[in-house]
Amino acid sequence: MPLISPSMTRIGTIIVLSLILNSQFIYGTVVNISAPDYKNQTITWKKKIDYVSNQYQIIDQQTINGDGFAKLNFDAHQIELTELHIGRSHGMLYLDTATTHYNLYFPKDTLIDEASLKKSKVQLLFINIESSDINNLILDFNLQVDFFLYGDTSKIIRMAKHNREFQDSLNNFKVLLAKRYDRFPIKFLHNYIRYEIALLEQLAHQSKGEYYKSYLYENYLKNNEINYKNDAYMQFFNIFYSDVFSIGNVGFNEKIKFAVNNFGSFNKLLEVTKDSRFFINPKLAELAIIKGLYDGFNSIDYNTETILSFLIEISDNSKWEQHRIIASNCILELTKLSKGAAFPNFKFIDTNQLEISIENLKGKYTYLNFFATWNNNSLHEMEVINQFSKKYSFINFLSVNLNDQVSELKKFLANNDFNSWPICFPVNKEEIISYLNLDHLPTHLLIDPKGFIYQFPSLPPISLYNDQSIDKLFFNIQKKLNPKRQYNIGSRN
Repeated sequence: MPLISPSMTRIGTIIVLSLILNSQFIYGTVVNISAPDYKNQTITWKKKIDYVSNQYQIIDQQTINGDGFAKLNFDAHQIELTELHIGRSHGMLYLDTATTHYNLYFPKDTLIDEASLKKSKVQLLFINIESSDINNLILDFNLQVDFFLYGDTSKIIRMAKHNREFQDSLNNFKVLLAKRYDRFPIKFLHNYIRYEIALLEQLAHQSKGEYYKSYLYENYLKNNEINYKNDAYMQFFNIFYSDVFSIGNVGFNEKIKFAVNNFGSFNKLLEVTKDSRFFINPKLAELAIIKGLYDGFNSIDYNTETILSFLIEISDNSKWEQHRIIASNCILELTKLSKGAAFPNFKFIDTNQLEISIENLKGKYTYLNFFATWNNNSLHEMEVINQFSKKYSFINFLSVNLNDQVSELKKFLANNDFNSWPICFPVNKEEIISYLNLDHLPTHLLIDPKGFIYQFPSLPPISLYNDQSIDKLFFNIQKKLNPKRQYNIGSRN
């Protein structure tokens, strides 16, 4: 039996460790980011969980170093579209499972509007990308479409007029595309191309009524696999079923409303949808019903409690796992901001660099107003909040600034004497904007002493056109907290 020296054992151990480290290094997909204009900022990598509720999942998050570089990692199991976010700027990246490394340049966003909460899209630059990578192929396809549509302006005119010549030229274009991408046996790519073309057809013939809608259903949906993660397929699906419960005719919509509001039975809803040819495929029909329930939740036409009960039934009992997930996502999205929902423990930093968290504020009602110094309505409210903070001691007041630069907040505070309540900025601004779906300022939120949402959006401090303000609600809460003592005349008190 050969002898193994300690040195040989050590060498063997080093080799094994080296193999392990190397395998971890290439595990999944690595994205190397060059973002010199965003030093020391956070870059977040997200993917959409589903295309009905439009919820996102963070798959990695890093700080861009002082040299402007960051490295992200994710183990992808299928090709899908992802987003890279720095502040409100974001770029799109398709994850190709055949690509282990991406080298990207995140350019400076020169179009972003600082006086806004809207996201701004930038075009990521790929460095040394393989010609067969899905990003390169989709970019090439999009260039072909642009040339098809805009290289000959008469095509746009024919499309707008729903001209037969446009359909003929589109059919020829399909043949050219088939030849161009035939050597790339990538299922995601061919489905993407198929449904981008379907979107063009849908746009060109949307005024032709139910006959052409039936053509689209038969050719692109009825007997085809549902591509839950293909953005082109789901965009086509969402437009095709843009008004799910009105698809077909007005009579169908009335039957749906009656089934939801009067029967309150999911089986009855399923029975009614079978009257439409666009609900023949049971799997596709259930996905369309989920979308219809989600879209109809905030409509005055439907009972919201019944809609939630139907979504719960699907999330519990659907025979398709993806539908159970999507229904659960819809429930979460529809209820996360309702009264009684637990509010996340978001963290904030005040002007003294002290951390404030929602958890620390429990025990009192908490009134948050989200503002920016570029929004005049926000600034008009600050003096009123200043007065409220002295008037209502049972309430925590917290003003959350959403300016892009903290220096702008400090400049504003230096010129105003507001020091009776905390004025701060969020640790993760984009996260709270996304969670609350903030799209305008000022916006307000009232949280109860246990950390549950009491009112969102909450009433503002300044009276609305109907003479309603948060002041009256504060007064009523105060009365409940401090009820007057009742005296019984003629007995000992």
